[in-house]
Amino acid sequence: MTRPTITTLKPQETASSMPSGSATFDVLVLATMSAGKTSFINALIGQELLHTANEATTACMTRIEHRQGAKRFSGACYSYNDTELAAQRSPSVALLRDWNANAEVKRINLAGTFKVVPRPAPGLVLHDTPGPNNSQDASHARLMLEAVRSVSFKVLCYVLNASHLGTRDDRLLLEQLREELAGTPDQPIYFILNKVDLLDPEKGENIQGYVSNAQHYLRDIGFEQPIIIPTMASAALYARKALSAETLTRAQRSKLRQVLDDLDATKRALLNATVAPDLIKHRVFKALDNLERKQQAEAFDTRAYEKNQLHQLVTISGLKTVEALINHQRRLVGQT
Repeated sequence: MTRPTITTLKPQETASSMPSGSATFDVLVLATMSAGKTSFINALIGQELLHTANEATTACMTRIEHRQGAKRFSGACYSYNDTELAAQRSPSVALLRDWNANAEVKRINLAGTFKVVPRPAPGLVLHDTPGPNNSQDASHARLMLEAVRSVSFKVLCYVLNASHLGTRDDRLLLEQLREELAGTPDQPIYFILNKVDLLDPEKGENIQGYVSNAQHYLRDIGFEQPIIIPTMASAALYARKALSAETLTRAQRSKLRQVLDDLDATKRALLNATVAPDLIKHRVFKALDNLERKQQAEAFDTRAYEKNQLHQLVTISGLKTVEALINHQRRLVGQT
Protein backbone atom coordinates (compact mmCIF):
# COMPACT_ATOMS: atom_id res chain seq x y z
CA MET A 1 0.00 0.00 0.00
CA THR A 2 1.33 3.43 -0.94
CA ARG A 3 2.11 5.66 2.01
CA PRO A 4 0.33 9.05 1.93
CA THR A 5 2.31 11.99 0.60
CA ILE A 6 2.83 15.23 2.49
CA THR A 7 1.04 18.38 1.42
CA THR A 8 2.85 21.40 2.81
CA LEU A 9 0.66 24.03 4.44
CA LYS A 10 1.84 27.31 5.94
CA PRO A 11 -0.75 28.67 8.37
CA GLN A 12 -0.13 31.81 10.38
CA GLU A 13 0.06 29.91 13.65
CA THR A 14 1.47 26.40 14.05
CA ALA A 15 3.01 24.28 16.76
CA SER A 16 6.44 25.41 15.59
CA SER A 17 5.64 29.12 15.34
CA MET A 18 3.65 29.61 18.55
CA PRO A 19 5.75 30.94 21.42
CA SER A 20 6.61 28.25 23.95
CA GLY A 21 6.99 28.71 27.68
CA SER A 22 10.53 29.20 28.90
CA ALA A 23 10.38 26.03 31.00
CA THR A 24 8.78 22.72 30.15
CA PHE A 25 8.18 19.59 32.17
CA ASP A 26 8.64 16.61 29.87
CA VAL A 27 6.94 13.26 30.39
CA LEU A 28 8.07 10.35 28.21
CA VAL A 29 5.49 7.60 27.57
CA LEU A 30 6.63 4.11 26.51
CA ALA A 31 4.87 0.82 25.80
CA THR A 32 4.76 -2.12 23.44
CA MET A 33 1.93 -2.67 20.99
CA SER A 34 -1.68 -2.75 22.24
CA ALA A 35 -0.93 -1.74 25.84
CA GLY A 36 -3.22 1.28 25.47
CA LYS A 37 -0.49 3.93 25.38
CA THR A 38 -2.31 6.23 22.96
CA SER A 39 -5.58 6.02 24.91
CA PHE A 40 -3.61 6.86 28.06
CA ILE A 41 -2.09 9.96 26.41
CA ASN A 42 -5.46 11.04 24.99
CA ALA A 43 -6.97 10.70 28.47
CA LEU A 44 -4.25 12.96 29.92
CA ILE A 45 -4.97 15.48 27.14
CA GLY A 46 -8.74 15.15 27.64
CA GLN A 47 -9.69 14.52 24.02
CA GLU A 48 -9.14 12.05 21.19
CA LEU A 49 -6.28 13.90 19.57
CA LEU A 50 -4.17 10.88 18.59
CA HIS A 51 -5.46 7.97 16.50
CA THR A 52 -6.14 4.71 18.35
CA ALA A 53 -6.71 1.21 16.95
CA ASN A 54 -6.19 -2.43 17.87
CA GLU A 55 -2.82 -2.47 16.12
CA ALA A 56 0.49 -0.63 16.18
CA THR A 57 -0.55 2.99 15.58
CA THR A 58 2.53 5.00 16.61
CA ALA A 59 5.26 5.02 13.95
CA CYS A 60 7.01 8.30 14.76
CA MET A 61 7.71 10.45 17.80
CA THR A 62 4.99 12.92 18.79
CA ARG A 63 5.45 15.84 21.17
CA ILE A 64 2.26 17.31 22.71
CA GLU A 65 2.63 20.52 24.74
CA HIS A 66 -0.03 22.05 26.96
CA ARG A 67 -0.27 25.79 26.24
CA GLN A 68 -2.71 27.54 28.51
CA GLY A 69 -5.25 29.66 26.64
CA ALA A 70 -4.64 28.26 23.16
CA LYS A 71 -7.99 28.11 21.33
CA ARG A 72 -7.09 24.97 19.40
CA PHE A 73 -4.32 22.48 18.85
CA SER A 74 -1.89 23.24 16.05
CA GLY A 75 0.61 20.84 14.56
CA ALA A 76 3.60 20.34 12.30
CA CYS A 77 5.50 17.31 11.08
CA TYR A 78 9.21 16.99 10.33
CA SER A 79 11.47 14.80 8.24
CA TYR A 80 14.50 12.78 9.32
CA ASN A 81 16.76 15.74 8.48
CA ASP A 82 14.53 17.99 10.63
CA THR A 83 12.87 19.82 7.72
CA GLU A 84 9.29 20.93 8.31
CA LEU A 85 7.17 18.99 5.85
CA ALA A 86 3.73 20.34 6.72
CA ALA A 87 1.91 22.44 9.29
CA GLN A 88 -1.76 22.76 10.11
CA ARG A 89 -4.04 24.64 12.45
CA SER A 90 -6.56 22.33 14.12
CA PRO A 91 -5.18 19.11 12.60
CA SER A 92 -7.79 16.35 12.48
CA VAL A 93 -7.27 12.87 13.90
CA ALA A 94 -7.26 11.61 10.28
CA LEU A 95 -4.52 14.06 9.26
CA LEU A 96 -2.37 13.15 12.27
CA ARG A 97 -2.88 9.47 11.41
CA ASP A 98 -1.66 10.18 7.86
CA TRP A 99 1.38 12.08 9.11
CA ASN A 100 2.17 9.27 11.52
CA ALA A 101 1.89 6.64 8.75
CA ASN A 102 4.09 8.52 6.30
CA ALA A 103 7.58 7.07 5.93
CA GLU A 104 9.04 10.56 5.41
CA VAL A 105 7.93 11.76 8.85
CA LYS A 106 10.15 11.25 11.87
CA ARG A 107 8.41 13.47 14.42
CA ILE A 108 5.25 15.48 14.99
CA ASN A 109 4.86 18.56 17.21
CA LEU A 110 1.47 19.49 18.65
CA ALA A 111 0.54 22.34 20.98
CA GLY A 112 -2.77 23.36 22.54
CA THR A 113 -4.79 23.44 25.74
CA PHE A 114 -5.42 20.14 27.50
CA LYS A 115 -9.16 19.70 28.14
CA VAL A 116 -8.91 18.52 31.74
CA VAL A 117 -10.05 19.99 35.05
CA PRO A 118 -8.09 21.40 36.70
CA ARG A 119 -5.77 22.47 33.91
CA PRO A 120 -2.13 21.41 34.31
CA ALA A 121 0.46 24.10 34.82
CA PRO A 122 1.70 25.55 31.51
CA GLY A 123 4.61 23.75 29.90
CA LEU A 124 3.58 20.15 30.51
CA VAL A 125 4.84 18.14 27.53
CA LEU A 126 3.91 14.54 26.72
CA HIS A 127 6.13 12.53 24.38
CA ASP A 128 4.49 9.63 22.53
CA THR A 129 6.96 7.08 21.14
CA PRO A 130 6.77 4.05 18.85
CA GLY A 131 7.63 0.79 20.52
CA PRO A 132 8.48 -2.80 19.60
CA ASN A 133 5.61 -4.64 17.91
CA ASN A 134 6.62 -8.27 17.47
CA SER A 135 9.63 -7.16 15.40
CA GLN A 136 7.35 -5.95 12.59
CA ASP A 137 9.39 -2.76 12.20
CA ALA A 138 12.85 -2.45 13.74
CA SER A 139 12.81 1.34 13.26
CA HIS A 140 10.16 1.63 15.99
CA ALA A 141 12.52 0.26 18.64
CA ARG A 142 15.33 2.52 17.38
CA LEU A 143 13.17 5.64 17.61
CA MET A 144 12.03 4.66 21.09
CA LEU A 145 15.61 4.27 22.31
CA GLU A 146 16.54 7.56 20.66
CA ALA A 147 13.75 9.25 22.62
CA VAL A 148 14.99 7.76 25.90
CA ARG A 149 18.46 9.10 25.15
CA SER A 150 17.57 12.51 23.70
CA VAL A 151 14.43 13.76 25.48
CA SER A 152 15.16 15.63 28.71
CA PHE A 153 12.26 13.95 30.49
CA LYS A 154 11.60 14.44 34.20
CA VAL A 155 9.13 11.55 34.45
CA LEU A 156 8.74 8.30 32.53
CA CYS A 157 5.39 6.52 32.24
CA TYR A 158 5.56 2.91 31.11
CA VAL A 159 2.20 1.44 30.07
CA LEU A 160 1.60 -2.26 30.77
CA ASN A 161 -1.36 -4.30 29.57
CA ALA A 162 -2.81 -5.81 32.76
CA SER A 163 -3.82 -9.07 31.07
CA HIS A 164 -0.67 -9.51 28.95
CA LEU A 165 2.25 -9.18 31.33
CA GLY A 166 5.52 -10.79 30.40
CA THR A 167 5.34 -10.87 26.61
CA ARG A 168 8.69 -11.19 24.88
CA ASP A 169 8.62 -7.65 23.44
CA ASP A 170 7.55 -6.18 26.75
CA ARG A 171 10.28 -7.88 28.75
CA LEU A 172 12.97 -6.98 26.19
CA LEU A 173 11.87 -3.34 26.22
CA LEU A 174 11.87 -3.20 30.02
CA GLU A 175 15.33 -4.78 30.18
CA GLN A 176 16.62 -2.22 27.67
CA LEU A 177 15.03 0.57 29.68
CA ARG A 178 16.61 -0.67 32.91
CA GLU A 179 20.04 -0.67 31.24
CA GLU A 180 19.51 2.80 29.72
CA LEU A 181 18.55 4.26 33.11
CA ALA A 182 21.21 2.45 35.13
CA GLY A 183 23.15 5.69 35.54
CA THR A 184 20.10 7.58 36.88
CA PRO A 185 18.60 5.29 39.54
CA ASP A 186 16.46 8.10 40.98
CA GLN A 187 14.65 8.71 37.69
CA PRO A 188 10.89 8.62 38.47
CA ILE A 189 9.10 5.82 36.59
CA TYR A 190 5.37 5.26 36.87
CA PHE A 191 4.12 1.89 35.68
CA ILE A 192 0.62 2.27 34.27
CA LEU A 193 -1.14 -1.08 34.63
CA ASN A 194 -3.76 -0.35 31.98
CA LYS A 195 -7.01 -2.03 30.93
CA VAL A 196 -7.87 -3.27 34.42
CA ASP A 197 -11.53 -2.65 33.55
CA LEU A 198 -11.28 -5.65 31.19
CA LEU A 199 -10.53 -8.04 34.05
CA ASP A 200 -13.35 -10.45 34.95
CA PRO A 201 -13.82 -10.80 38.73
CA GLU A 202 -16.12 -13.79 38.17
CA LYS A 203 -13.10 -15.63 36.74
CA GLY A 204 -10.97 -14.69 39.71
CA GLU A 205 -9.25 -11.81 37.90
CA ASN A 206 -9.05 -9.28 40.71
CA ILE A 207 -7.12 -6.03 40.54
CA GLN A 208 -5.02 -6.65 43.67
CA GLY A 209 -3.79 -9.95 42.25
CA TYR A 210 -2.76 -8.40 38.96
CA VAL A 211 -0.94 -5.56 40.73
CA SER A 212 0.90 -8.16 42.81
CA ASN A 213 1.85 -10.05 39.64
CA ALA A 214 3.13 -6.82 38.11
CA GLN A 215 5.24 -6.13 41.22
CA HIS A 216 6.92 -9.55 41.00
CA TYR A 217 7.43 -9.18 37.25
CA LEU A 218 9.04 -5.74 37.52
CA ARG A 219 11.22 -6.66 40.51
CA ASP A 220 12.46 -9.71 38.65
CA ILE A 221 13.61 -7.43 35.82
CA GLY A 222 15.38 -5.09 38.23
CA PHE A 223 12.87 -2.37 39.20
CA GLU A 224 13.08 -2.80 42.96
CA GLN A 225 10.30 -0.53 44.26
CA PRO A 226 8.00 0.09 41.31
CA ILE A 227 5.18 2.61 41.48
CA ILE A 228 2.19 0.84 39.90
CA ILE A 229 -1.09 2.55 39.04
CA PRO A 230 -3.97 0.30 37.95
CA THR A 231 -5.63 2.31 35.19
CA MET A 232 -8.60 2.28 32.86
CA ALA A 233 -7.50 4.93 30.39
CA SER A 234 -10.22 4.46 27.77
CA ALA A 235 -13.04 4.78 30.31
CA ALA A 236 -11.40 7.90 31.78
CA LEU A 237 -11.11 9.41 28.30
CA TYR A 238 -14.80 8.78 27.58
CA ALA A 239 -15.75 10.32 30.94
CA ARG A 240 -13.68 13.41 30.19
CA LYS A 241 -15.26 13.67 26.73
CA ALA A 242 -18.71 13.45 28.31
CA LEU A 243 -17.83 16.16 30.84
CA SER A 244 -16.71 18.39 27.94
CA ALA A 245 -19.99 17.65 26.09
CA GLU A 246 -18.10 15.98 23.25
CA THR A 247 -19.84 13.36 21.12
CA LEU A 248 -19.17 9.73 22.00
CA THR A 249 -19.63 6.80 19.66
CA ARG A 250 -22.23 4.16 20.46
CA ALA A 251 -19.48 1.76 21.58
CA GLN A 252 -17.92 4.44 23.79
CA ARG A 253 -21.29 5.26 25.41
CA SER A 254 -21.88 1.56 26.06
CA LYS A 255 -18.44 1.12 27.62
CA LEU A 256 -18.89 4.21 29.77
CA ARG A 257 -22.28 3.02 31.04
CA GLN A 258 -20.80 -0.37 31.89
CA VAL A 259 -17.95 1.13 33.92
CA LEU A 260 -20.28 3.56 35.69
CA ASP A 261 -22.61 0.68 36.60
CA ASP A 262 -19.67 -1.07 38.29
CA LEU A 263 -18.28 2.10 39.86
CA ASP A 264 -19.37 1.56 43.45
CA ALA A 265 -17.95 -1.98 43.48
CA THR A 266 -14.56 -1.06 41.97
CA LYS A 267 -13.56 2.44 43.00
CA ARG A 268 -12.08 1.67 46.41
CA ALA A 269 -10.45 -1.50 45.07
CA LEU A 270 -8.63 0.46 42.37
CA LEU A 271 -7.24 3.03 44.77
CA ASN A 272 -6.39 0.48 47.46
CA ALA A 273 -4.45 -1.61 44.95
CA THR A 274 -2.37 1.35 43.76
CA VAL A 275 1.30 1.15 44.73
CA ALA A 276 2.32 4.78 45.24
CA PRO A 277 3.55 7.08 48.02
CA ASP A 278 1.00 7.47 50.84
CA LEU A 279 0.96 11.24 50.29
CA ILE A 280 -0.30 10.80 46.72
CA LYS A 281 -2.88 8.14 47.60
CA HIS A 282 -4.17 10.31 50.44
CA ARG A 283 -4.74 13.21 48.04
CA VAL A 284 -6.71 11.05 45.60
CA PHE A 285 -8.77 9.43 48.37
CA LYS A 286 -9.53 12.91 49.74
CA ALA A 287 -10.71 14.07 46.31
CA LEU A 288 -12.96 10.99 46.07
CA ASP A 289 -14.35 11.56 49.59
CA ASN A 290 -15.22 15.16 48.67
CA LEU A 291 -17.02 14.01 45.52
CA GLU A 292 -18.98 11.38 47.45
CA ARG A 293 -20.12 13.93 50.04
CA LYS A 294 -21.11 16.32 47.29
CA GLN A 295 -23.00 13.55 45.49
CA GLN A 296 -25.19 12.96 48.53
CA ALA A 297 -26.23 16.62 48.44
CA GLU A 298 -26.94 16.32 44.69
CA ALA A 299 -29.05 13.15 44.94
CA PHE A 300 -32.19 14.93 43.66
CA ASP A 301 -30.41 16.81 40.85
CA THR A 302 -30.06 14.20 38.12
CA ARG A 303 -27.72 16.24 35.93
CA ALA A 304 -25.39 17.18 38.79
CA TYR A 305 -25.47 13.59 40.08
CA GLU A 306 -24.42 12.20 36.68
CA LYS A 307 -21.60 14.75 36.33
CA ASN A 308 -20.41 13.83 39.80
CA GLN A 309 -20.29 10.15 38.79
CA LEU A 310 -18.14 11.03 35.79
CA HIS A 311 -15.76 13.01 38.01
CA GLN A 312 -15.58 10.06 40.41
CA LEU A 313 -14.73 7.73 37.52
CA VAL A 314 -11.87 9.99 36.39
CA THR A 315 -10.65 10.24 39.99
CA ILE A 316 -10.40 6.48 40.53
CA SER A 317 -9.38 5.59 36.95
CA GLY A 318 -5.66 6.03 37.65
CA LEU A 319 -5.48 9.30 35.71
CA LYS A 320 -5.81 11.52 38.80
CA THR A 321 -3.12 9.47 40.56
CA VAL A 322 -0.74 9.90 37.61
CA GLU A 323 -1.50 13.62 37.46
CA ALA A 324 -0.92 13.96 41.22
CA LEU A 325 2.43 12.18 40.87
CA ILE A 326 3.45 14.44 37.98
CA ASN A 327 2.42 17.59 39.87
CA HIS A 328 4.31 16.43 42.95
CA GLN A 329 7.43 15.80 40.88
CA ARG A 330 7.11 19.21 39.21
CA ARG A 331 7.11 20.84 42.64
CA LEU A 332 10.16 18.85 43.71
CA VAL A 333 12.04 19.78 40.53
CA GLY A 334 11.07 23.42 41.03
CA GLN A 335 12.60 23.37 44.50
CA THR A 336 16.01 22.15 43.30
